[in-house]
Amino acid sequence: MDEQEFAQLLMETFLQELSEHIETLGRELLAVEKEQTPEQLDELWKVIFRAAHTLKGASAAVNVQPIQTACHHLEDIFGYFRDQRCSAPPAMISLMLKVIDGIEDISVRLRAEEPLDDSSLVQMLPELKRVADELTSGESTSSESSPATAEKPAEAAASSAAAVSSAAAASSPPVGEARVAAFLHDLDDHVATISSNALGLEAAKNDAEKQNALTSLLQATSCLKSSAANDSDAASDLAVVCEVCDHLERLITRIQNENQDVTAELVSRILEAANSFAETGRRLRDGRDLQTASIQKMSDKLSKLDPAKHDPSREPQSTAAIKSSQPAKPFEPPKPSESGKRVAAAEQAASIRVPAQKLDALLAYSGELLVVRGRFSLREKDANDLRDLVTELKSRWLHSQRTRRQTTPNRSAFSPPSVSPPSGSENGESWIEETSKSFTLLTKKIEALSTLIEADNRLLGQTCSQLDDEVYHVRMLPFTDACGGLGRAVRDIATASNKKVNFKIEGGDVEVDRSVLEGLKDPLLHLVRNAVDHGIEKTAERTAAGKPETASVTVSASLRGGQVEVVVQDDGAGFDLDRICGIAKKRGLEVPEDRREQARLVFAPGFSTAKMITDISGRGVGLDVVQSRVESLHGAVDVTFRVGQWTRFTLVVPLTLTTIRSLLVRVNDEVYAIPTTAVRRMVRFGINEVRTSLGRDTLLLSESPTPIVSLAATLGLKSKGLIAGKLAKGLAVILAAGEQRVAVTVDDVLTEQEVLVKNLGSRIRRLRHFSGCTLLPTGRIAMVMNASNVVRTALGIAPTYSHSTRQKQESTARKQLLLADDSVTTRELLKNILETAGYDVIATADGEQAWMAAQEHHFDAVVSDVDMPRMDGFELTLKLRNNTPTAEIPIVLVTARGSDSDKERGVQSGANGYIVKGSFDQANLLDTLAQLV
Repeated sequence: MDEQEFAQLLMETFLQELSEHIETLGRELLAVEKEQTPEQLDELWKVIFRAAHTLKGASAAVNVQPIQTACHHLEDIFGYFRDQRCSAPPAMISLMLKVIDGIEDISVRLRAEEPLDDSSLVQMLPELKRVADELTSGESTSSESSPATAEKPAEAAASSAAAVSSAAAASSPPVGEARVAAFLHDLDDHVATISSNALGLEAAKNDAEKQNALTSLLQATSCLKSSAANDSDAASDLAVVCEVCDHLERLITRIQNENQDVTAELVSRILEAANSFAETGRRLRDGRDLQTASIQKMSDKLSKLDPAKHDPSREPQSTAAIKSSQPAKPFEPPKPSESGKRVAAAEQAASIRVPAQKLDALLAYSGELLVVRGRFSLREKDANDLRDLVTELKSRWLHSQRTRRQTTPNRSAFSPPSVSPPSGSENGESWIEETSKSFTLLTKKIEALSTLIEADNRLLGQTCSQLDDEVYHVRMLPFTDACGGLGRAVRDIATASNKKVNFKIEGGDVEVDRSVLEGLKDPLLHLVRNAVDHGIEKTAERTAAGKPETASVTVSASLRGGQVEVVVQDDGAGFDLDRICGIAKKRGLEVPEDRREQARLVFAPGFSTAKMITDISGRGVGLDVVQSRVESLHGAVDVTFRVGQWTRFTLVVPLTLTTIRSLLVRVNDEVYAIPTTAVRRMVRFGINEVRTSLGRDTLLLSESPTPIVSLAATLGLKSKGLIAGKLAKGLAVILAAGEQRVAVTVDDVLTEQEVLVKNLGSRIRRLRHFSGCTLLPTGRIAMVMNASNVVRTALGIAPTYSHSTRQKQESTARKQLLLADDSVTTRELLKNILETAGYDVIATADGEQAWMAAQEHHFDAVVSDVDMPRMDGFELTLKLRNNTPTAEIPIVLVTARGSDSDKERGVQSGANGYIVKGSFDQANLLDTLAQLV
């Protein structure tokens, strides 16, 4: 069955399932209106909620967005009444039935292949969302009041939904592109400022630090609000941003004025608001609406921290007021003297905003100028050669004339055969004199031209060097720019895993090229998340080991010549080499003898020692990404550790990428550029200095013996041997990648110079031994080597992006999987994904059926939903773990539940993987299974 046929079959399955859920929802909602015992009512709401939840997942599987969004809001409404253990008012039941009618209308349209944009359900969604928000925002306060009071939010919501039953208001008009662009221009900066100052507020050691953080928070919030309020209107998507900023301003101002304590909940809410702003920006950039965005609920969450929210005199600020009012001024204006100082400082350090693309282009042109300069140097050499040739010709001419006069004074001994001097001795002598004068004049002009070219070349060289330095410094940014979000990541993961972690950055003022910093962001985030989630022990384990409860993670940067060394270190438990080697053997990877190389196994693709794979870490892509990203920056990464004490990842990358200092070598008549950051030295050696050790040629140097190989053989070219031809001495370049060393023999070393590195283009995604190319002054192209991979290949170490593991998995027998999901659509979709990936799948409708199937058949893994009738995924996992034949079977939970408590419950029940449907990517599921099976 091809992809189109499967899509049609999946849609038919969804429509059948949709009809069943519509019938269930309608029937059970009508039953709620009848008089029921508390137990019966509780069971009804559970059935209704489960039907909406399953329908949401099924509609997401076939990408029917209106039903998915509607079910999301219905879950909030049904969940409210389920948790309150009460019936719903008639008006609310009527509203819900209208929504179900709208869902049925979508079903009819899907069968008729009609558009969904003008459907009644789409028109209801804004008001449905408002009703759901009113219920959830009133839930915390109403739960503390009397049962009679508890029904008031529902009644108010139901009465306000009368307009929905007739025809809901149209969706909000989109914001103009210019307005959105203006808002998005500085959004990232404001979000970063809010996040960093929220963390600074939590870490403040005294009142001064606390007030500084609050002031910066207030300033960034006010600026963001001003940007969002610019020309916005009541129907604008940006109005909700203004509303959230307004709540945030009031909250921060109250803490500032009343000097209240800063709680972890407050900081979490501010960080959550920053996340919602960032998500809003991403949605607007992608052209998506904000109906299901997290920012829609941020106002309610922030208002719960503000007692003033219940003040009836405080009405929500209208958008018209937002438009006309100026941003709040949260801090006092500076004194005149201070203002004068700031103005003077601003004049001295005046700056303008320049798009990064323009800086990139400027640097690229500066690099091109270096190539032109190299060519101009060749022209200088050509001019000098021509001057020498003319000087030599003039000398020969004069010498021939002197000889002619002595031998045959009446003939021109040096006259060209085709050009004879005028007849007569006098005319001949005149022609000779004129020719001599012409030689003299030509010599002077060529000497003058050569001198000018030489002077121009020097000036061009100086200008190029100065321009390159200035552009280089313009692009330099502090290392802290690559660390944005690291502190937040540490806090989030530590909070989720109940760990205490102190995070600090050292060497933040070290300046690095912007492109290098951009390339370092993802590797640093992976390493920091890995350190907190895997490296740092649980608090009880640290205490038992005599360590302080609060762990530390440090990211530091320091300059090493033309490179920057970045270190990510934690004081956790270090590596468990036995476990690493055991997993490597299980996956068919070769385990080296050297302990340092055993530790480097963690960089293999898909390698993970995580017992529980979640969206935080453990997917086996982090360290592989770290190595590949660092090597794409012409750098190297290494890892060292001490058992029970610490783990240290060291990244060494160049300060800039566009131009790289390189050693040009010749191999088999081809020129290659080797970044000098990887070159340790060059040596001449004789054949008597080469020994064989452990089956490998080894060069005996003053330091430890170094493996030696032919660079040509390493690159897969025809090799001339270690010592080419009849030479008595060979030439080798010693390369380093981390702690590894290898000597590669070359035919010749040409020069060391700055080269402009060009990428290989979109058609060449990656070459094992090369990271780019450069154009030489001669016009030839030289490949720029990836020294780390050259070293590994030379040492016989398999490249980290080898597909040997995948090939081995493909060559083995098909694995048997057990699938459990109560949604027919989702079940069919997952079954198709897994079978396409090469698994044999038995699908079941709930945990009870899955448990029975596990007693009758052997399975290599289980993939299960959580919310299912009869037996949910947690219960199924516990039963399988407590049953000896199935106790070790890998179990992956795929669920819509994404809270930390749910993930923790998954860990406690014994699941090996936990994938949230909201961020579902089939590659995640397949990668997770590949690690576990």
